[in-house]
Amino acid sequence: MKRLILLFVFHLSLFAVHCSFAQEAMKVLDITADRLRKAGNVKIEYKATLFEGAAEKASQTGTMWLNESKLKLQTDDITTWYDGKTRWCYVPSAGEVSIDEPSKKEMAAMNPYTFMNIYKKGFRMTVRETVLRGEAVYEVYLKARYAKMDVKEVYVDIRKSDYQPLCIRVREDDDWQRVSILGFKSGLQLGEDFFSFKQSDYPKALVNDMR
Repeated sequence: MKRLILLFVFHLSLFAVHCSFAQEAMKVLDITADRLRKAGNVKIEYKATLFEGAAEKASQTGTMWLNESKLKLQTDDITTWYDGKTRWCYVPSAGEVSIDEPSKKEMAAMNPYTFMNIYKKGFRMTVRETVLRGEAVYEVYLKARYAKMDVKEVYVDIRKSDYQPLCIRVREDDDWQRVSILGFKSGLQLGEDFFSFKQSDYPKALVNDMR
């Protein structure tokens, strides 16, 4: 009987520690999300890497501008604008711009800060303190509670000094995607039309409207 009581106390203490880690992880993400929302227009320079198992499959650098649901993404191969409803994708090598109205889920896959809208539901989470690129960070780990969820695991490395995300790793199925944040500027003055394609800037572009 005494042994059963000791085992019960041991498991109860483990549960309490787990709850404490989960609460601390939620606190870190809440502060990070709040600061990002208040940052206004932001510019992010990044490197995205796709892994197949442990092997690097492909990588790409780019620049992204964000304002809530609006987005502009620029790489060497393509420039994308999204005004919250319509998406324009311009491919310089083809001289063509495609227009469509993607789902929110589809656009979420393009936004490295999507986790700010999903972490409160369906995930178990823990946090630990570590070092990334020579800076002290909180490493928040999220694991899906349900097998049907698209996102299975997420790691978010957040700088302790100002709660800025430095790296986000996401697993869907067996493949991982890592987004390393290389540069970040907030409070930019960008007009509404910044997130829309301007035909006058690309007068020779072939328009492929798929709406």
